[in-house]
Amino acid sequence: MYTAMITIKQYLRCDNKEKKSGYVWISFYVNREKVNFTTKIACEVKHWNEKTRKINIADPDASDKNLIIAKIVSRINDVIVKYRLRNKVLTRVGFMRSYNRPDDFESFYSFCTDYQKKIIGYTELVTINQHTNAINKLKAFKPDLHFDDFDLELLTTFYHKVLRKKLCENTAFKIMTHIRKYVNAAVKAGYMDENPFKDFHIKRTKANYTYLEEEELKTLLALYRSGELEKQYYKTLQFFLYMCFSSQHVGDALPMKLEQFTETTFSYFRMKLRNSKPELVTVPISASLRDLIKTIAGFRKHGTLFENLPAEQTMNRYLKTICERDDVKITKKVTHKTGRHTFATFYLDKTNDLNSLRDILGHSDIRETLIYAHVLERSKQKSIDCFDVFNAPG
Repeated sequence: MYTAMITIKQYLRCDNKEKKSGYVWISFYVNREKVNFTTKIACEVKHWNEKTRKINIADPDASDKNLIIAKIVSRINDVIVKYRLRNKVLTRVGFMRSYNRPDDFESFYSFCTDYQKKIIGYTELVTINQHTNAINKLKAFKPDLHFDDFDLELLTTFYHKVLRKKLCENTAFKIMTHIRKYVNAAVKAGYMDENPFKDFHIKRTKANYTYLEEEELKTLLALYRSGELEKQYYKTLQFFLYMCFSSQHVGDALPMKLEQFTETTFSYFRMKLRNSKPELVTVPISASLRDLIKTIAGFRKHGTLFENLPAEQTMNRYLKTICERDDVKITKKVTHKTGRHTFATFYLDKTNDLNSLRDILGHSDIRETLIYAHVLERSKQKSIDCFDVFNAPG
């Protein structure tokens, strides 16, 4: 279906008793529903030309007033044409929403570009890049996307038939989360009447990450202490073990300075939240981490903890080589992210303290920490087994 041709009429409406002046109104029909509203342009009856539907030149402000009226009519036509080109039925309610909505951007993507300029001052560059990547994936799926085209069907198709075809559930979830941020901003700014995400529900997988078991970590630690590794592999494993014992992300660990460490704790601001929610994260130092830090620092007291490390991608390749060794044989896909996940899983398994883990990891939302909640289920079974001592033969 499409929106039929519409005749727009301007007329002078006099509401005062004298009937000497009034306001110019606009009137037309969409699908047999009358749309009628004022332009707020005042005009005397003697200055109104009923034939041309314009204010005549006898009014000293006729030129400006007629220009305003013409712009209003042009905006009305723009709304009608947009509906017609999208083959969508225009209703009175739909017209009024579209007409009163800001119309500064040609598409959702141009809005995204503008919105990024506003948030870049308090958002980390790595986060902006993640947003851009998510939006580009949507753009590849729907190159010409207007605000009115956003609906539940589009989101569902994009998620299930595009993202989930190539990506794991958690990655697809994160991409949708980034897109939702921009949709929320568009709704708040008045460019969208309804938020399509309100009926779009997806759940992140409870545990979709790689971590090392206790024996696997001990194997790597023994290899590190053996002194058998070449320098580049040694430094790579050293950095990986640091994250296993410290809980930090790669991006937070790399710039750490010795001045941030004491004998018992170290403190830092998470790079991810540094500009948006800058909260100091303080982490207790275990004996294992303390010994590792002393080995890394040597006699140095100042400056960065880590010096002359290979690039992150290179270190991930080195980790793969280390894990494939005959004396290691870890078949999991181990990257530096595995270190933080190993810390979280091991800590929660031994303490059952989700809130403390949240503080140590520097999560701003407990839901981030809940990806490790499956560990609590495992711990429950371990704890309940304590009653087995009473299961003596009767």
